[in-house]
Amino acid sequence: MKIVFTKEKIRNSIVCICLLVSLTLTGQVQKKIFVNDIQGVEYVTVNFCVDNEAKISKVTIDKDKTTYKNEENIKLLREYLLGIQFYSDSKLKNNCYDSTFTYINYKYEDKSLSKEECYACEKFKTGLFGYEHVLYQGVKIKRKRKVQKEIGADDKQIYSIKWLSNCTYVLTYKRMTEPRLKHLIGKEIHVEIIDVLKNGSYVYRSTTKFDDIVDYGIIKKIK
Repeated sequence: MKIVFTKEKIRNSIVCICLLVSLTLTGQVQKKIFVNDIQGVEYVTVNFCVDNEAKISKVTIDKDKTTYKNEENIKLLREYLLGIQFYSDSKLKNNCYDSTFTYINYKYEDKSLSKEECYACEKFKTGLFGYEHVLYQGVKIKRKRKVQKEIGADDKQIYSIKWLSNCTYVLTYKRMTEPRLKHLIGKEIHVEIIDVLKNGSYVYRSTTKFDDIVDYGIIKKIK
């Protein structure tokens, strides 16, 4: 389900809010929201509860996992969620779920680097990196020319990495410790670096063929 709405009177901060909502049996919600009041990528984490009538009846903001600061836009998101009604036989009923929304500067929706700008991405081909994401703060990315390892507190994922240019690469799932991810072995994630930031981070846009979702995020080079 794709829902698009604008709110020009709220500090002129929202250019377009595009919520791509995919509701699974476990209550996970995949979504992205484009705004013009941030420089890069920020996050809002909510806990929402679904009542016996399959309607979202309560939405609580998790401030410890929220970096986006525009309270009026967060209120708009909360009001949107409170208006969601699921099918009457939904298995989401009578339970609560955590979900993190990604807020992205609208300039990144279709942005790509020029060939000259891509030269600055050569430094990202190897090294130690970390996600600037509220859910993956402890994950370390160890990248060599052909292998990328992502190591968290309780899990590890190993990918092969193939660079198509200085600012585009393909990750292929090779091994993971979480049993629920085993079905991804052999599948690919296409990643494009779309901006290089002054603090040593880069903004990326990733796509896959197996879930049809476009993701955005920031990865920082540690060393």
